[in-house]
Amino acid sequence: MIGRIRLFVLGACLVASGFAQAQPDAFAAARARGELVVGVPYLAPPPAAGAKIRTPDGLDAAMTDRLAQSLGLPVRLVQLPQEQAAAALAAGRVDLVLADGASAQPDAVATQATGYAARPKAVIRSDTSLRRPADVRGRSVCMAEAASASRALAESWGAVVRTYRVPSDALVAVREGSCDIGLVDDAVWEPLVRFPEWKKFSSTLAADGARRERVWLLPASDSASRNWLSQEMRSWDRAGAWKAMTAKWARDVAFDVYLDQEVPDCHG
Repeated sequence: MIGRIRLFVLGACLVASGFAQAQPDAFAAARARGELVVGVPYLAPPPAAGAKIRTPDGLDAAMTDRLAQSLGLPVRLVQLPQEQAAAALAAGRVDLVLADGASAQPDAVATQATGYAARPKAVIRSDTSLRRPADVRGRSVCMAEAASASRALAESWGAVVRTYRVPSDALVAVREGSCDIGLVDDAVWEPLVRFPEWKKFSSTLAADGARRERVWLLPASDSASRNWLSQEMRSWDRAGAWKAMTAKWARDVAFDVYLDQEVPDCHG
């Protein structure tokens, strides 16, 4: 009886750790290479020499970092349009691809849901009358260049769209009054506006647009990696990973905005 209990506890521990040790053949090419290479829809241009480092849009960087840590590997991101994912995976140029949904992928590509789904949500001054998407026609709406869903949604409202390299630049424009509305993922909106300095910018618009889930794409033939990744995503869900990552993103971006508005740029 005691032996069975020990086996059960051991199995539970392996599940909690994502089977990282139980499946050494998962992502074998990445292990042989010494790094995990992940294709992502967008990489912000690097900052100019001497410029402040800023948090990128979305959770792609956080997700890939966490996954690579579970594998015990460094990670390298490459910009890869979703329509090129199958060819890049087949050629071994990338080990994984993060995509905005899994539409129109061939049978050779497997899809693993991440559990992170979001849609654009507005950040607005609380003393404005903007409440519905119809109110936004002709008004300025700002977002990061990477936020393609936000841009498409704002264009459908008839807004004047302005994009910035990183989300904090768009939010600074909102805070300084040069932009009427900022758009971020609804998953990160709530932890952002909880900060006291964002209380005056905690209004929003009625929900609009489709919620889209980030998914992993990988070779369908690589069953070891598929099994490991499925277990890892379940482990993230149990551990509250999405809440932790969205809270950190909000904290980092709020700090970026603080630096831009309150701290002089020594290189400026």
